[in-house]
Amino acid sequence: MMRDVPTSSPARSLGKTGLIVLGTLGVLVAPHLGMPMVLYPWFGLGLCTVMLRGQGLRWVDTGFRWRGLGTAAVLVGGLLGVPYAAVNFSLIGPMLALLLGEQPDLSDFAFVRAHFSGYLIALALAWVIGGFYEELVFRGFLHASLMRCLPAGRARSGLATMLTVLAFAAYHAQLGAFGVANALVFALFAAGVRSRWPANLWYVISFHACADMSAFTLIRLGYLG
Repeated sequence: MMRDVPTSSPARSLGKTGLIVLGTLGVLVAPHLGMPMVLYPWFGLGLCTVMLRGQGLRWVDTGFRWRGLGTAAVLVGGLLGVPYAAVNFSLIGPMLALLLGEQPDLSDFAFVRAHFSGYLIALALAWVIGGFYEELVFRGFLHASLMRCLPAGRARSGLATMLTVLAFAAYHAQLGAFGVANALVFALFAAGVRSRWPANLWYVISFHACADMSAFTLIRLGYLG
């Protein structure tokens, strides 16, 4: 179980929240400023680690620990992620496209259909970038930090969740309005998974990775893009 994290005074909380906002902005914009994919996860996780330590927190306080990776987390993640991808493909995506008048721009993933090796790379990225990196940053670091810095009260958990959802959606701005809206819906489901297993981020990591793997498989088979 995650240990209880004490809250700070209002003034200190405000200052720490400001630092978290600035640091998180750095994490959000790094991939969009031309930083290579092999570098920005290290940059993002390194920056998050520094900010956690500045608050007296560790990664275990976010719900992440290596020993949490197990069969149950992977199976549950798959059982949730694969159906989510199917519902997204058949229902959520078409509804968003109709509401926004915009089709998803999947040109960045053309390599998935072009070569089988590209598809295998995409499956690996689904775990390394989509599942592991993004969940540690958003459902891990950001959520835990907001819970530490926001004023105590009934609304704190809900507010931390919604701010995390909005930040995750903004992170996908390069995918256009459809991509942002789709990421927003996904983040709401991911928040539900995290709230069900708050002490073990591997459940939401697996959920995210399996949903992305399923989407890449649909692209590979020609159903998307």
